[in-house]
Amino acid sequence: MSFLLERMKNLYDEGYFGVYQNDPKRDAWYISERDRIQALYPKGGAIFDVGCGLGLFLDSFENTSWRKYGVDVSDYAVRKARARGISIQVYEKGYDYPNEYFDVIVFRGTIQHLDTPFFVVKRCVDLLKKGGLMAFLSTPNANSICYKLFGSLAFLSSERNFWIPSDITLPIVLKNFGLTVVEVRHPYLETPYARPLHDHLCFLLRCMGVQVKFAFWGNIIECFARKDCDSI
Repeated sequence: MSFLLERMKNLYDEGYFGVYQNDPKRDAWYISERDRIQALYPKGGAIFDVGCGLGLFLDSFENTSWRKYGVDVSDYAVRKARARGISIQVYEKGYDYPNEYFDVIVFRGTIQHLDTPFFVVKRCVDLLKKGGLMAFLSTPNANSICYKLFGSLAFLSSERNFWIPSDITLPIVLKNFGLTVVEVRHPYLETPYARPLHDHLCFLLRCMGVQVKFAFWGNIIECFARKDCDSI
């Protein structure tokens, strides 16, 4: 096992995933994100979650319509996700599927954690069926006012980050890999984490040097792209 792989496995241990469990706000956001995917790809099929974690997001999809697959570097997360019925291969073979195998591929808050993000996206383009959907959800936006002013976002951890995308760079990457970007969104008010009065006060405090965490306009993006969109 390489030093980097061992280090990443250690970073994503049981303690890291503890905050993701029994969180009503996160569960509600999963449902909202799932509904947007299903609105763009209503027929169901094979869905692949890159960085699936405990499998909580995939668990929101109905088993009758979706076949669920994932990949994650965390051995703890993989055990939990498999217990939910999600198909996961060992990490070193996590992308070993036939080309054009998946209907939907999801990167939910994970692209910034990948040490080879462009290699993984390129591989996932190969794995995506023609007409299939690639969805980037809860993705940090380096083009947001908070990132530009403060050099980071409240939910980012520098030891786990490699590349911070933006609403400009991510669509360019996807287009260069041959996908057609169909929508870029900047969810804030519809998220369960938005508290506008509180968040704007925290923004002012942060501008004065006070270290506070808060949600804000443009901090996260959603980007949806199709493979060979015209062939649908």
